Amino acid sequence: MSSPVTGRPSSPARTVKDKEIAAEQRYVDVAYVRLEEMRADAQAMIREGYRQSQAGTKASLVDRDAMVHQAALRAQALDVADDGLVFGRLDLARPESPDGDDDAGYGAGSGAEEGGRPGHLENGREVRYVGRVGVRTRDHDSLVIDWRAPAAEDFYRATPEDPRGVIRRRVLHSRGHAVVDLEDDLLDPGASDGLTVIGDGAFLASLARTREGAMRDIVATIQREQDEVIRAPADGTVLVRGAPGTGKTAVALHRVAYLLFRHRRRFGSRGVLVVGPNRRFTAYIERVLPSLGEGSATLRSLGDLVDGATATTHDPPELARLKGADAMTRVLRRAVADRPSGAPDELRVVFRGVVVRLDRARLDKIAAEVHRRSRGAVNAARGRAAEALLDALWDRFGDLGGPDAAESAADGNAGLWSAILAADGLAPLDETEPHGSGTKNGGGRNGSGNGDGRRGQFDARVREQRTFTDFLVAWWPIRRPIDVLRSLGDPERLRRAAGRELDRGATALLAASWTAALAAGPGGAAPRALTYQDIALLDEIDALLGPPPRASRRRAPADGDPYVVDGVNILTGEEVADESWEPEMQELTTSIERVERSRRVDDGVVEDRPEYAHIVVDEAQDLSPMQWRMLGRRGRQASWTVVEDPAQSAWEDLPAAREAMEAALGDAGQPAGRGGSRRDRSRRRKAPAPRRARHEYELTTNYRNSTEIAAVSARVLELALPDARPARAVRDSGLDPVVGVVPATGLAAAARDAVDALLDQVEGTIGVIVPLPRATAAAPTGAAPAEDEDEDDGQTALSFGADDAAGPAPSGPGWTPADRERLGAGLPERVQVLDVLEAKGLEFDAAVIVAPETVAAQSPRGLRVLYVAVSRATQRLTVLTADPGWRRTLLGET
Repeated sequence: MSSPVTGRPSSPARTVKDKEIAAEQRYVDVAYVRLEEMRADAQAMIREGYRQSQAGTKASLVDRDAMVHQAALRAQALDVADDGLVFGRLDLARPESPDGDDDAGYGAGSGAEEGGRPGHLENGREVRYVGRVGVRTRDHDSLVIDWRAPAAEDFYRATPEDPRGVIRRRVLHSRGHAVVDLEDDLLDPGASDGLTVIGDGAFLASLARTREGAMRDIVATIQREQDEVIRAPADGTVLVRGAPGTGKTAVALHRVAYLLFRHRRRFGSRGVLVVGPNRRFTAYIERVLPSLGEGSATLRSLGDLVDGATATTHDPPELARLKGADAMTRVLRRAVADRPSGAPDELRVVFRGVVVRLDRARLDKIAAEVHRRSRGAVNAARGRAAEALLDALWDRFGDLGGPDAAESAADGNAGLWSAILAADGLAPLDETEPHGSGTKNGGGRNGSGNGDGRRGQFDARVREQRTFTDFLVAWWPIRRPIDVLRSLGDPERLRRAAGRELDRGATALLAASWTAALAAGPGGAAPRALTYQDIALLDEIDALLGPPPRASRRRAPADGDPYVVDGVNILTGEEVADESWEPEMQELTTSIERVERSRRVDDGVVEDRPEYAHIVVDEAQDLSPMQWRMLGRRGRQASWTVVEDPAQSAWEDLPAAREAMEAALGDAGQPAGRGGSRRDRSRRRKAPAPRRARHEYELTTNYRNSTEIAAVSARVLELALPDARPARAVRDSGLDPVVGVVPATGLAAAARDAVDALLDQVEGTIGVIVPLPRATAAAPTGAAPAEDEDEDDGQTALSFGADDAAGPAPSGPGWTPADRERLGAGLPERVQVLDVLEAKGLEFDAAVIVAPETVAAQSPRGLRVLYVAVSRATQRLTVLTADPGWRRTLLGET
């Protein structure tokens, strides 16, 4: 609708709108001309950086890297802004003082706080244009204000109840460089003389748009309650709660862009980590930050946080409950301290004819003591373990008579050995002892008399025995986390580690799952069947094992060192530097290469676990205690943005998860899972770190669902949480949800039929959401489901119909990954078939929910998971059930 406001002559709506679009296009053209000049300046700076490196000095290389890096970042931000540079305009009641806001207009394309008016005067009013980056003239006057700048805040915060001096807010819709449409919001009608208002409001128009398979930024339509979250203080933790469809994820991502803009040095140097529930989710949101000009944030799913390991599947609920519980910290600690597979039971060495033995009991006692002193650095403690073994061997040698026994044994054979050596022209035994070795000619036994020389000789002779070095490598191996977790597939080993934490049934279930899933890949590589909870366990083990010993900074010993094999000291595990190494300056990587590496999941480069300046956690209500511990290690000094909706939680023990979350967010001095000395731990208990500042927000408006779909999700929410309050939907579609009742054996065929119909009804994405796979896939070998189990939970063999070209119907219980792939075979790319947990955080133009009765029965939190599923659609919702009672429930029929 177009309507002239006071002071404008009446004219056809089309003509008024065309004139307004043409006027805005002229301004946008000026902004693009200036943007092109700024791009040219950035490219010139890059060329100048490379030119300076030709000076040939090391300092010039540093200057080059710094200049090229900054210019490249600026050029990248300007390139991103090319599509839809200007998207908003504010007409203010009166111009503000030019010196009232020094930050106005600062953006990626302009200098920092260079002064100048945030807008320009037009017909006695101040006009501000808002866009993706800030654009200034060469005289530093603002053409476009960066959406993150304080001067743009009124674009998002002004409302009719609180206009903040804004008369009209205009949203410009562009395609490339061309303005194609306008939408106005009139906020102060009493001051609107001479202004034209176009359309019914940009925000509602944006809600009905077609989805294209990936989340887009909402920079032009951010609402006031969302903007308050985006611009919340940078310190401490921001906790954002909200029902499905309230825009929590989009708000969190825009907050990242805002923080990087306002606090670039603080957050840009140590990095920002954005964590999503799964890879589908991260793929869905991956375009948002680059579209806002921020490509430096690291985006990971919970299955991609550990180097060299990736998870793409979820555990069945009962397995997830076991693996994610905090009790696993104690189980894994015992597993790491347990004897490695293949470790020998006895150590036997010979010194001067005396056989010295350590039995299994003594070895176990030594190992326990070294583990106690080395928590968090087990791999690096091989040298300490070697020293402990030598101490025990020396003590045992003393028990056997010590030097006197060695002398007696040596004297008994001295004559024979001297004769043999003399026949070969060699000196007698007592003449071959090196000076200072503790013999008659050296000191030690007949020298100083304090035994130090004898002990040194003992250690040296024992260390060079192959039996000792072979024993040490087998008894204290350098282990990888995947090796420890794989070893727990042995039920007996897992029972030892479990102690009283797990009963026999739980132990059998876990061992069977790891036996089936963790079969070693080629070369001992990590398996591909890891689950999301397994990744957190691997990280916990990694925290207990610690990194392997670092390369020695000392020069390598001479060639022929018996302790060095292939450049590794087999006693300590350290890599030994090359003898010929000399210090020199080398350019190993550039800063941009390091940023790019941080954004990749696994490029084969093993680095220390990174720690970030800010961490965003989406769908936080589903995280287990073990997953919170994993995140806590990456943000010991970080600020946090946590996005959650407790009503959507699939994790069963919410108090335990909440306690783990508090530990991850609030303990700034100690990473989860690390040890430290007993004195340090006692000190932390006595003087806990102060609680970080926390800012909590709740989003209450459902921008995703139509009122018709929201009514269905509200009925499911009432079943799951009778006291919960759903978010308020703001638009009607006139399209009622469809709930069909079909036989259980025909659910898959009915889902295909529903998708075929929806393909003609919507232009965007379609999601087919099915139950989780059956838990019996992880049951111990030989275990079988009850005869009536399939009928109880609605999961029967799927039937795709006689005409299905994909082949015969699957014979096993339904909704396995193979079944989902089969269901989606031959469908267009805009149709996704996924289980209910994979659907977390996603949205579709149309959704088909299959077997809600099965979803609800699969776990104690099944109704909450179903609540998530039925709230994924923006336009059309279809539900297929084998239970007529669910049709009545979902539609509110009596």
